[in-house]
Amino acid sequence: MTRRKPDYGRAGAVRTTRSGLSQRWALLGAIAALTFGASDAAAQLALPRQETLLFLMPSAGADTETPFAYNVAHEVRERLRSKLRNKLITYGTDQICEVLTQSAYPCDQSLNATDSDRLARAMQADAYVVGSVWHDGATPVGSFRLVNLQSSGLSGWMTVRGMPGDSPRSYAATVVDTLDNQIKAAEQARECSERVRRGDFQAALERAGRAFTMYPNHPAAAQCAEVASDALDQPLEDQIAYLRRAVEGDSLLPRVWERLGRLYQQQADTTAALEAFSRQSMVDANNRELRLGVIAGAITTGNHAIGRDLANDWLSRNPMDIEVMQLKTRACVEGGIWDCAYSGLAQQYQIDSSLVGDTVFYQQIIGAVQALGDTAAQLEWSSIAVQNAPENLSLWRAHASALATAGMTDSVVAVYEHILTLDPSDYRSALAAARILLDGVVVDTAVPLDTANLLRGVEFLDRATAATRDTAVLMNVAFSLYQKGSALVQARRGIAIAVDLLEGAVQNDVQQRLSVQSNFFLGLGLMFRIFEFDSQVTDSKSCELVDQEAEMIRRGKEALQLGAQLAPDRIPQFMQQFNQFEARIPQLKRAYECR
Repeated sequence: MTRRKPDYGRAGAVRTTRSGLSQRWALLGAIAALTFGASDAAAQLALPRQETLLFLMPSAGADTETPFAYNVAHEVRERLRSKLRNKLITYGTDQICEVLTQSAYPCDQSLNATDSDRLARAMQADAYVVGSVWHDGATPVGSFRLVNLQSSGLSGWMTVRGMPGDSPRSYAATVVDTLDNQIKAAEQARECSERVRRGDFQAALERAGRAFTMYPNHPAAAQCAEVASDALDQPLEDQIAYLRRAVEGDSLLPRVWERLGRLYQQQADTTAALEAFSRQSMVDANNRELRLGVIAGAITTGNHAIGRDLANDWLSRNPMDIEVMQLKTRACVEGGIWDCAYSGLAQQYQIDSSLVGDTVFYQQIIGAVQALGDTAAQLEWSSIAVQNAPENLSLWRAHASALATAGMTDSVVAVYEHILTLDPSDYRSALAAARILLDGVVVDTAVPLDTANLLRGVEFLDRATAATRDTAVLMNVAFSLYQKGSALVQARRGIAIAVDLLEGAVQNDVQQRLSVQSNFFLGLGLMFRIFEFDSQVTDSKSCELVDQEAEMIRRGKEALQLGAQLAPDRIPQFMQQFNQFEARIPQLKRAYECR
């Protein structure tokens, strides 16, 4: 049979992709059997202890062209068939090309890991070699992995560095020389397995030791030694040590990582067990159930960052997997990884239409951005939430909080007004709106008094007291009224409003904690008020206004007496002023013929 060489001079001959191949893999078994039966390899079957090896074309790395890699693979196969024919049955390039071309691959195709494994199994190989070849300057370098399929003992990695200017043929000779040492170690690994099958476990460990002298972390020998160690009931530490050697020799062994995880669990070492299972899931990268289980385990054991990373790795290849995305979000929320929690929730919303209008989801994502301190995101998501769930009060409150954080005073007060329309008993929203409005009112002689917002703030305080008679709420209202009313009196601004505020403070001070202060400033405010009011009485000659002034005098004197201890040295002066006003009342009544 003539080897089919690719024509590198023909345009389009070198291809790196294929299509429609998944339907063709069923042909491989029959093709491989036919190819194998038709080759001179069949004549070697009678030789003892021979393993069937498939050396696949390595990928071409930096500064290395596909023809070099292809020719290295061919030369390695030919040299193996010549030099190691008594130890290996090696598939030739013509046989491999036959199978590849009939399965829609070009001969010079460098296969991915999944297709390499499928091809090797279809061709009934005991082991196969995959890798890459590149150039370091003029020196070819290769990294090759031996994958054991049928207890061949051939396993592990080898790095092969050639000489500057090596041709594919001379570099292939170096590769085969290195591989020869691996084959010798594999013989000892097979002997170890044979002793295990016979039940001679001590001898098995001795054979594994021989393999280690040639390859310190020989994966197949290390796995065999762990089985023998377990059979001999040696300590878990010894078994773990053997498996650690196996993954040092080849970290791409999912079953070894799983076994390590189980042994660590027996030791109650949850951290090491999770690490092993995580590595297993990364190696067995397409095993969804395994990945889900490991992410869930990471969350359960409090290793939230590991759960997040495993989920992110999966989602990088499967971005629409809602279940993994939900696990990622859970890991980030429970772990307080808020940027991740937010991004995960936002991704879910984009691809899962059932979340539109889901109030629990909105609360989660708003909570995440609040924890993250992202004001813009708070505004965005709280706005989306109230648009899609307009009757939900907690979402409206979250929207108000976002507006307040952004300093959008008018908008936040409008939202609180809307909340009180939906639920008049929501005294918290009334208090919040009042606080915003009153805090915005500047009491300063140099600034015009914002009477509209002042009165609007007082209105919200009245709505709070109408909604509840809870002592804490009443004291909150009393303090707000006293704070603003006393400031107005001291600045002698808006005295009529100040008097009303201080009267309200006195009425709501159910614990009498502000009695002295409130009454003092109320008395002082009434004195200032009478200065303004007296001229109105004189101008109007109204008996009704005379009576009102008399009541102001009475209430002012009473308030000053209750608040006297705040400024006892000033009280006589203030009382004298009230007495002067009080003395005029009979005169005014006679002058205006009041009854």
